[in-house]
Amino acid sequence: MGKFVTASSSASDFLPVLLMMVALLASSVESQLVANFYESSCPNAEAIITSAVNSAFNARPAAAPGVLRIHFHDCFVRGCDASVLIDSPSEKDAAANANSLQGFEVIDAAKTAIEKQCPGIVSCADISAMASQLSVKRLSGGRLTWRVPLGRRDGVVSSAAEVTGKIPAPTDTVATIKSTFAAVGLSTDEMVTLAGGHSVGVAGCGTIQNRLTDATLASTFDANFAAALKRQCPTGSTSKVNLDVTTPNRLDEVYYRNLQARKGLLQSDQALQIDPETQPIVARNTNPAVFNSKFVAAMIKMGNIGVLTGSQGQIRLNCRKFNA
Repeated sequence: MGKFVTASSSASDFLPVLLMMVALLASSVESQLVANFYESSCPNAEAIITSAVNSAFNARPAAAPGVLRIHFHDCFVRGCDASVLIDSPSEKDAAANANSLQGFEVIDAAKTAIEKQCPGIVSCADISAMASQLSVKRLSGGRLTWRVPLGRRDGVVSSAAEVTGKIPAPTDTVATIKSTFAAVGLSTDEMVTLAGGHSVGVAGCGTIQNRLTDATLASTFDANFAAALKRQCPTGSTSKVNLDVTTPNRLDEVYYRNLQARKGLLQSDQALQIDPETQPIVARNTNPAVFNSKFVAAMIKMGNIGVLTGSQGQIRLNCRKFNA
């Protein structure tokens, strides 16, 4: 017979049982995501999605960094449930998404292709996770790749109000960003490592105007870099600038070397080199072998945040709207 916890049981008796239950619950959620999830229901799913996503990237290479950010923004709100893909009114309306996300047509193309072969089988959440992995592989020149665990289902709620405070802002302090990542179960080390995604893509001039006009913030820039940015981003400019001035189209460890050289574009990025806890992590991540392995591990962990599995949620027929 099992041991029952009664009023007379001590806290020390109960705590190990509680911790074991929590650990088993966490592991059971992750165990439901498996690489060969569609082996029986749609054997060619991964090949079909890969072909459609790569074709979309070939047509518009700039979509690749966008797809990576879509996955990031999705997972931080309600978990990786494709809620950010829903058209307005939805999470897309939140400023953090409306002003920065692009590349949704890549997910649409993959969903259209897979529905022709396996209707109602593959979730938009899994497509988004796979597309994100394919974007990383492409942007890293094939150096960063992994087999995506699959089996996610799509959420049935998408609200702009829920985005507030859950997506790091360019002006956030390191303490705030640490808290944002901790809220979804990611460590400070994983936070700094996932920030390496800012080695690709662009940002609007409006996101750095505060650093160009505030003397204290401007002092965190390399002087020559700041001068070049002022020429690119005069007051009121709607132009965009590369997040990584050195290797703007390659996802790599150079992002961290830029931070050490005071050439981090966003205030929140450069702050990682200033904070005493994150500065050593920045230094370690300048080693390509270290960054590569850590980034893959962090992406896999992020892709497990709050996933819906089994009979939860639904399998959307159109990624932009809930099933009727």
